[in-house]
Amino acid sequence: MKTDVVVAGAGPSGSTAAKTLAEQGLNVLLVDKAKFPRDKPCGGGLPLRVLKRFPYIKDINAIESYSYGGYLYSQSLRYKVEIHKQEPIIAMVLRKKFDNALVELAVDSGARFQDGKSVKDLKITSDKAQVTLNNGSHIDTELVIGADGFLSTVARKAGLFIPHKSIGISVVEEFSLKKDAMDQYYTDKRFCHIHSKIHGIPGYGWVFPKQNHVNIGIANYWLRGKMTNDKKNLKEVFNAYLSLLKNTDIIPKNIESTQLRGETLPVKPLEKTYTDRVILCGDAAGFINPVSGEGIYYALASAEIAARVSAEAIQANDTSEQFLSRYEKRWKNDFGKEIKLMLRSTKQWGKRNENIVKLASKDNKLAEMLFTAMTGQESVYELRWKILKRYLYAFMKNSIKKTNN
Repeated sequence: MKTDVVVAGAGPSGSTAAKTLAEQGLNVLLVDKAKFPRDKPCGGGLPLRVLKRFPYIKDINAIESYSYGGYLYSQSLRYKVEIHKQEPIIAMVLRKKFDNALVELAVDSGARFQDGKSVKDLKITSDKAQVTLNNGSHIDTELVIGADGFLSTVARKAGLFIPHKSIGISVVEEFSLKKDAMDQYYTDKRFCHIHSKIHGIPGYGWVFPKQNHVNIGIANYWLRGKMTNDKKNLKEVFNAYLSLLKNTDIIPKNIESTQLRGETLPVKPLEKTYTDRVILCGDAAGFINPVSGEGIYYALASAEIAARVSAEAIQANDTSEQFLSRYEKRWKNDFGKEIKLMLRSTKQWGKRNENIVKLASKDNKLAEMLFTAMTGQESVYELRWKILKRYLYAFMKNSIKKTNN
C-alpha cells in the first residue's frame, strides 16, 4: 500500500493531524492500536482556548458540560480559593466520546482510518518511509507523523526517543451519577475541586463534574531516582482521597472505586521532535503542562503545525530533516515558551503552594489569575508578569497586615 502520510495514533493529536492533512488534499492513513470508540484515562477537562483556536469542536456534540468555577485547596487544607463566575472557565468531555468524534471528523475530511492496527516497525530510506503494522502489512509513505503517545513506537524506531528523566503517573476513575445528585453536589454550574499535593505526593487531586459523571483522579509527578515518596501506592492514595472527599461532602458517601485506571505521562518535551520523514506531536513529543498535566491543547496545536509543515514538505518534494526542522521552530514559537516557563515554575509551586493558596484565598484577583492559568483559559506565558505582580502585591499586603497586628 502507498500513501502520502501515515499518522500513528488516533487520539486528539493524530486525528487533528489527519483531518488537517486530508483537508489539503493529501492521501492520509490514520491508524490506532485500539478499537474505536475507546476510552482513555484522563480528567477530561478541555481548556477554553482549545475552543477559541479550534471552534469546530463546539459543533461535534462532544462537550458534556461547562464548569463556571471551583475550589482550590492548599496541601494542609487550611486554605481554600473559591471562584464563581458568570462565564465558563473550562469545558468537560468524556474522552471516549470526544476522541471518537475527532476521528469521525478526520474520516469525513477524507482520511482513511484503520483501528486495531499499530506501528510495529519503521524504516527510513532516501526515497520513502516504510511502516510495518502489527498485522504484517507494509505501507510505503512520504512521511510519518508519530502521535502514538508516551513511549511512542514511532519515536523509538526513528531514533528520537530518549529515556525520560521526569515522568508522571495519573490514576483516574469516572463515576456515573444521576442529575439530581450532580446538581446537589456541584450545582448546575458544575463547580470543580482541586487539592494540591494530596497526601504529600508531588502532584494534585481533582474532582471534575460533567453532565452525568464525576471524574476523580490523582496526578503524581517525580524526578526519577530523586523522589522520596516513590513507594507510595497510588491506589491506596486514591482510596484515601475518596474518603477525604466523602468526609468533606464533595462526593456521595456511596461512591466506591471499582474501575480505577492508570496512565503514564511525559513531563517535558523530547530534545528533538523531528528527523528525516518523521515528525512527533502530542504526548509522543512530550507536550504537556508540567504543573496541571493537561495536554489536549498542546496535542491539537502541535498536530495542526505538524500537518501544515508536512504538507509543505510533500509539496516541495523535500521531507528531509533540514526541511522538517521548521516544525520545531514553529511549535517552540507557538507554545514552547509556555511549557518552558511552567517547567521552571514547578519547583516554586511545590515549595510555595501553601503560601500561594493562602494569599489567593484573601485576594480575588490573584485567585482568578491562578484559576485562569490552571484551567488553561489563557497562555501562562502571556499572563506571567500579571501573576507575579499580583502575587507580590498580595504578599506585601499580607505582610503589612501582620506587622500592624
